[in-house]
Formats: sequence, C-alpha cells, structure tokens
Amino acid sequence: MDNLISKDTLKAKLRSNLKERGILVSLILLWVVFFFTNENFRVIDSYLSILREASFVGVAAIGMTFCIIIKAIDLSIGAMVGLLALFTVSIIGEVGLIPTVIIIVISGALLGAINGFLYSKFRVPAFIATLGMSYIYNAVALIYSKGRPIQFNEKWFTVIGNGNFIGLPVPFIIFIILAILGSVILKKTILGRQILSVGNSEKASYLSGIDTMKVKIFVFALVGMFTAIASILISSRMWSANAEMKVGYEFDVIAAVVLGGTSLKGGKGSILNTTLASIFFASIYIGMNMFHVDAYMQKVVEGIILVVAFSIGGDGKLIKAKLKGNKVVNTNIT
Repeated sequence: MDNLISKDTLKAKLRSNLKERGILVSLILLWVVFFFTNENFRVIDSYLSILREASFVGVAAIGMTFCIIIKAIDLSIGAMVGLLALFTVSIIGEVGLIPTVIIIVISGALLGAINGFLYSKFRVPAFIATLGMSYIYNAVALIYSKGRPIQFNEKWFTVIGNGNFIGLPVPFIIFIILAILGSVILKKTILGRQILSVGNSEKASYLSGIDTMKVKIFVFALVGMFTAIASILISSRMWSANAEMKVGYEFDVIAAVVLGGTSLKGGKGSILNTTLASIFFASIYIGMNMFHVDAYMQKVVEGIILVVAFSIGGDGKLIKAKLKGNKVVNTNIT
C-alpha cells in the first residue's frame, strides 16, 4: 500500500511539474523548430525582436494575472491603452519623462479602480463593467484627439520602446523588472496572500476578516497601473498614439495569462508563467511573419490560440459551457 501511495504521489508530482513547466517546454520546442526550419532564426536579432514584442503584451499581462486570479476579467485595457498613450504623447514634451510616467501610472490606477468599484461595490459582473467602460475610455480618447493621431518623436522618448541596453531591448528589461515586482507582490506579501484567498473563496476570505471589496478594487487598480506602463512603452515604440491603436489588445493579454496557467476558476496563477507565455505568444506572431504567413491566416491562428487558451482554462481541464436554450451556464468568468 505504501509503495502504491508513493507511486501515485510521484505521478501526481510529475503531472504537476509538467503542468507548471508546460509553457517553458513549449517555448523551447517552438524555438528549436524555428531554428532548424528558418535561417532568420539563426541570428540573435530575431530572438531580441521576440523579447521586445513580448514586453508590450507582457507588462499588461502581469496586472491581468492578478485580475484573473480573483475570477474577474478586464476588457477595457485595449481602450485604456489608447487613451493613456494619447495622454502620454500629449504631455511628455511639456513636463518631461519622470513626471509623465507618474501622471500616467496614477491615471491608470484611477481608471482601473473605477472598474474595480463598479465590480465590487455595485456587483456589476466584471465582464459587463469593463466592457462598458471600454466604450467610455475609447470615446474620451476620440473626443480628446478629435479622431487624429498625436505624435512625439524625440529620441530620448522613442529609445524607451526601440532602444537596447546591455545588449537587451529596453522594454524587455522593464518587463522583467515589473515581472519580478509582480511575483514578489503575489508570493511574498500579505496583499498577495489575500488576492489568492479571495480567488479561492471570497466568502471564506470575508469571514476570515479580509476586506474583499478593497482587495478587488486594488487588483483592478494594479491592472490599470501595469496597463499604463504598457501604454508608455507602446507609444514610445510607435512614437505616436491614437484612440484605436490597440483594438483587440485585451484578448492578446488575457490569452497570454491563461496560456501561462492562471486558472479562469481563480485562486492560482504564476507571474513567471505569464512572462513565458507572453514570449511564446510573441514568438508565434514573429514566426508567422518570418514564414510569410498571409495576414488573414494570421488572424485565424490568433483565433485558434484564443480558443485553446480559454478552453484549457489554465488548469488543464476543458471549461464546460452547457447550453440550455439560448443561455450559457458555468463559464467561470464573472
């Protein structure tokens, strides 16, 4: 019996380790395939390009990881990026880099907190609350810019999104620093433990004395803060901004988080795996360009990735959506 238990325990541990390391193994295999099938992937610049592009999705994905852990979702970040990027290029020439970063990050936190307040205080489902706010943020961006792009191409600004430091893309360095910070918050702080607790059971967390409303508002504020930093990186990369610059961005971010193993059922997540999944996601896109995949077919691949990500649900099990009449139940997204 002891031998049987030990074997079962060993198998369970092996399955758990494989699940945790699955995205890393997938990324390595993908790069190996690219290396042997396309000569463009035999030079370091191709991999540096992947790391750079991964950063623009990955930074926002760090914040989204916290959000999905509490069984919520934020569909407003695409519109938020457009709005905050417009603010960035509008004020940075007047007030300078550091004040701009502070202003934009605080603005992102406030926008996120509004989403969190609607979700936690008024009990509006996160899906609906953030979808509605995305229309508002997009409308404000269009009104502010009058529907036109705004540019700012000073080298000291554009180097943030396009430059290198110690041989690595500057956005990737920022991404890694923020990923470490996010991991520390999640694993080493009281707030992180409270976020995981709320994700596992909001009722039990409330009974244990956790202010669940504050936790949820703070999580959405975190989403806004990380999205704000992403908007600065993206506007620097493009040295311009417009209200429609990142249509569908939220789905890339959510897919990266879920592919990284964060469960749509809540209660667990890994910033490290989110980071790796963001790199995997960028590898797919750049790989398709290297292989000259038709732009329309790239959309098909993107759709497949999204379907797979949501089907897996971050825990290796298919999400069961039972159709009764015209209603979908048990989708595990609030």
